[in-house]
Amino acid sequence: MRRTSITYTLSHCVHCLKCVKACPVSAVTLVDDRISINKDRCINCGQCIKACHSKGLVASGSSLEAIRDYPYTVCLVPSALSSVCKSLEEAERLFYAIKQLGFDEVIDLSPVEGQLKRETQRICEELDHGNGIASFCPVIKRLIETSYPMLMDNLVPLNYPSEVMAKQIRKRENGKETGIFLMCECEAKLALAKEPYKNDTYEVDHTLAIVDLFPQLRAHFPEGREEVHFCRSGLQAANPSVIVQKQEYLIADGFDKINDILSMEEFNLLNDFRMLYLFPCFNGCIGGHLLWGNSYLTRNHIDALTGEENLPVADYPIEDLYKEMVIENEDTRSFTEKMDEFRRVNEVLEKLPRYDCSACGMQTCRIMAEEIARGHKKLSDCRVLAASKERV
Repeated sequence: MRRTSITYTLSHCVHCLKCVKACPVSAVTLVDDRISINKDRCINCGQCIKACHSKGLVASGSSLEAIRDYPYTVCLVPSALSSVCKSLEEAERLFYAIKQLGFDEVIDLSPVEGQLKRETQRICEELDHGNGIASFCPVIKRLIETSYPMLMDNLVPLNYPSEVMAKQIRKRENGKETGIFLMCECEAKLALAKEPYKNDTYEVDHTLAIVDLFPQLRAHFPEGREEVHFCRSGLQAANPSVIVQKQEYLIADGFDKINDILSMEEFNLLNDFRMLYLFPCFNGCIGGHLLWGNSYLTRNHIDALTGEENLPVADYPIEDLYKEMVIENEDTRSFTEKMDEFRRVNEVLEKLPRYDCSACGMQTCRIMAEEIARGHKKLSDCRVLAASKERV
């Protein structure tokens, strides 16, 4: 089941269409003076949110109130959030503040992130031919699924760090009712939970947007410290600038750069590399849109956070690290039916001006042609054609 963590706030929207133009997969449209997000197209990349200066689009997960629904609660903290801290003392104050929100236990994800990074490198280096696409960001999977489906087999089939850890917690608790919450540094990871998106395929119960909790966390910072130790390799996994570079690795960050790389990979132009390590966010996960702080400074905090207490990577069973890579395809039409629609769309497209002006609320004239071919729009809804007829 596809999910989008992005919602529309009508009261702030000024209908500037910047979000429509910014979406890399044409998932955002303006329909009846409201922004609409197509969940089948949306990849939760957050480009529309960044383009909106009026805060008309927001990303949301669960409410903190959900902790009341469980007798025991655990909060998972990704390395991207821990990396915001300038010192180990500051990190211990952060973990204390998180626990004061009402959690019974707060767990650092850096050891499991380190293990997954190590396993990723092993898989890619042992490939017989070609290369592997490595990323723990759901945006990469959805982008490949929607725009580069031929590359699905190249994706390294490892699970998300939060899911690996949640699975270990379920084993440890042995059936006891436990609420597992994930702090999220970006819009994409807000969809990696059972709630509020009704997806029982995840071990994590709820996701929380870090930026929403910052005022409460800040209030608890001076009150105490919770002992925590980090894994250097795990912290590095969230930070492309400090991942060990090898000649056969291509490590890249930034959405536009990722698209260029995937386009080249689709035509087998990057076969000299064994691994493509991709981060959609600029500066990697430490550049997540829901974090605070300066990601350029954050990447220098690893030594201060680990020091002499550097934890080893986790050593969970290999089978717990993997997941089945499934292409979510709800289109059950036959090839003939798809070709019929393709032909109808092209016939409509020939009648449109093909300016891609977005005045109709669609990102491109092709998207408009698709809507017309499906009976959702009419040619008269094209404002350029309507204006031309008025002048005649």
